[in-house]
Amino acid sequence: MAEEKPKKDRSIKLIAKLPNDVVKIENVDKKFHEKWYEGRGVCDIPHPFRCVILGRVGLGKSTLAKNIFLRCQQGRFPFEELYVVHGSSETKEWDEFDPTMIMNDIPDPEDLVRNRKKACIIIDDFEFSNLPKIALTNLSSIFRFVSSHHNFSIIVCYQSFFDVPPIVKKCANMFVLYRPNDDDELGTIARRVGMKKDIMIELFDNVLPELRDTLCIDLTEGSPCPYRKNLFKKIMVRVNRNQKADKLNKKGKGSESE
Repeated sequence: MAEEKPKKDRSIKLIAKLPNDVVKIENVDKKFHEKWYEGRGVCDIPHPFRCVILGRVGLGKSTLAKNIFLRCQQGRFPFEELYVVHGSSETKEWDEFDPTMIMNDIPDPEDLVRNRKKACIIIDDFEFSNLPKIALTNLSSIFRFVSSHHNFSIIVCYQSFFDVPPIVKKCANMFVLYRPNDDDELGTIARRVGMKKDIMIELFDNVLPELRDTLCIDLTEGSPCPYRKNLFKKIMVRVNRNQKADKLNKKGKGSESE
């Protein structure tokens, strides 16, 4: 019988007095996390990200998801695996991307935690309303833990902000928005992403007037372009939380960022 190898001692040893400040302690589960660097494309989003694309039927949400994925594939560290969760078992929509697997249900987190490769999960045309409890639990685990600890970025495409499960909205760090029919929904989205309702409505009225224009709100740490038109064009939005109103810089309606 082979002898069991002794385990490495990974316990923290204090060799000096600690400063009166928060000490950085590396999380080995998150060594794969990426950061923005100079020259990185604005749609080559640092992994792992959690992106929600919201818009009515037929506007092109899947096309945007594909564009984001392709931009990541052109970066320094492309995805090695792609998992698609789709509402139809007969879909051929993602065949040209040669996905690792196409599923018709939210995967069990236990099937994902052994992953060692940089991977992306795209949840497209999947019905969230009336999800069974086990599916909601799996979705929650994937967004809360699996993404950040086990090497998965996630893109969700859906029609209504109100019907997206709360855990998805809370954990998302990027939103891509088509204008909804109801400005009350727009106001709810604005509050979720830290923007005044009036500012978001003004953006769609004056900067994003076309049917398929989108507002990208990038909440990833250190993003060079937190607000973008149609994924790539920088929008200047001045947010002053000490004032009663935010101010939109109307001088430019978007400048090419890549």
